[in-house]
Amino acid sequence: MNVNAAKKRAKAHAELNRIKDEPTIRPENYNVDIATALVWYTDQTDDKKRLKYAIEHFAKLNRKNEVLALNKASDFDVRQIGIMCRLLSNGNTLSDEHMALLESRVAVLVAKHNVVKEVKKEAVAPTNVISIQERMDEKARELAGEIEGAIDEFVLSKGKTTFSAKNYLLAQAVSAPIAKRIGDSFVKLYNELADVINQEDDQLIEGYSNFSKKELKAFHKFVGEIVDDCQQMIQTAKADRAPRKRKPQSPTKLVSKMKFMREFAELSLKSIKPESIIGSTEVWYYNTKYRRVGVYKGEGGNPLSVKGTTIIGFDVKESQQMTLRKPEEFFKGLALGKRALNNALKKLTTKPSVPNGRINEECILLGAF
Repeated sequence: MNVNAAKKRAKAHAELNRIKDEPTIRPENYNVDIATALVWYTDQTDDKKRLKYAIEHFAKLNRKNEVLALNKASDFDVRQIGIMCRLLSNGNTLSDEHMALLESRVAVLVAKHNVVKEVKKEAVAPTNVISIQERMDEKARELAGEIEGAIDEFVLSKGKTTFSAKNYLLAQAVSAPIAKRIGDSFVKLYNELADVINQEDDQLIEGYSNFSKKELKAFHKFVGEIVDDCQQMIQTAKADRAPRKRKPQSPTKLVSKMKFMREFAELSLKSIKPESIIGSTEVWYYNTKYRRVGVYKGEGGNPLSVKGTTIIGFDVKESQQMTLRKPEEFFKGLALGKRALNNALKKLTTKPSVPNGRINEECILLGAF
């Protein structure tokens, strides 16, 4: 009997069984499965294995520069890259966003470790010019990837982390458009966790069954702080801009570019005329996408105004927004008056945050006073 051949067959059989035990990604349950996979590989594998996964994946693609960069990278830099490479090697399909994130993080390593691709000496005209929007998208994905790493650390350490998205964004001198892109990328996770805590989605509940209720609430709070810090960064960046002097315009002209939702049948809500905002000192709104009710209050009691699609002149200390766990209960029988809205907001227990002033197609204008 050939002992070496038997050992190879046994090793191959063990490898096959191990792959079968590893997490798989189902398209219909993608967000839960990818989160579960990240936690599973972090618990069940070590840094050496994750580096091996990454190197094997890019070696099969004959991408030598990436392999060289991975060999020079730190364990932390390779951790998430290795997991995504392993999922791909096992035949799973990652979303376009995660594939873009993988390519972005590997490109950063190639640049970081000075692994430069050889090019011909002849000058070659560029065939693809990257737009400003694409550059901002790329930068936002890169920074969001670092924040995702901090989220992984939060989950693995069961909340023992000192990470602050606000400090991180300030250190990176993030602009308002990029901060918005980063914040938007974590809203879906924030809402998913809220649905699990409120027992609103059986599929999500099963996916997050490895978390205790206390851990879920802490996780939800942590992600909410990231979203809020991004919104605060947007507001700070806008506040730093020098105001331009403009000629007085009529209320109709000022709100002509404002985008808002005229009617939300699900909760029987209708927007007021946007012209009512001009000259008011208090404006209430409801964001139907993020389930947030909020109020803008004029700074120092001064009247509010509108610039494009943004409410300006509001006090960041007095203005606030809060997430509604059950919007239908909040609005049931609620008179949309100034006193009634203020009293209803005080009864909410979710964490308040500072709104960014933007009104869009998902927002119902509840009232202006």
